[in-house]
Amino acid sequence: MAARKRATTKKAGGRGSPEAIAKRRTARQLNALLEGGTKEGPKLDGRTEKRRKRLIQELKDGKRGEALKPVEAVSHTNELLGLGESLASLKRQGVKPRKFDTSPEIMDVVRATQTAYGYAEDAWKIIGITLDAPAPEKKAKRTKK
Repeated sequence: MAARKRATTKKAGGRGSPEAIAKRRTARQLNALLEGGTKEGPKLDGRTEKRRKRLIQELKDGKRGEALKPVEAVSHTNELLGLGESLASLKRQGVKPRKFDTSPEIMDVVRATQTAYGYAEDAWKIIGITLDAPAPEKKAKRTKK
């Protein structure tokens, strides 16, 4: 007699059936639309609000006492802009933009990074870079005769 194998089914993502996931998602959307009828936009859920606060805190103070790397600062700012924050509101909350000198080499790398990641153009302003500005020209070295 041959042994029979049991048929096993895997759950999608470990959070229940796709129907249950769809129900929870639509319930959250309904709650967000009906509860968040303010001028600022929809009310953020608890997880998103905690993330927003953490991102702002890291922009102000850095991670574990260390300053954020420039790409992390742009990434954090991009996420906050996506959550409805503005650069002015970030400044009011104590986030200080950092300034870096730009050169043609730096602008080339910034443009390549922008192409790769697709950040909002305003996100770059947190590190003092404007994407639509022309790149500074290289200074020619003079030779002495």
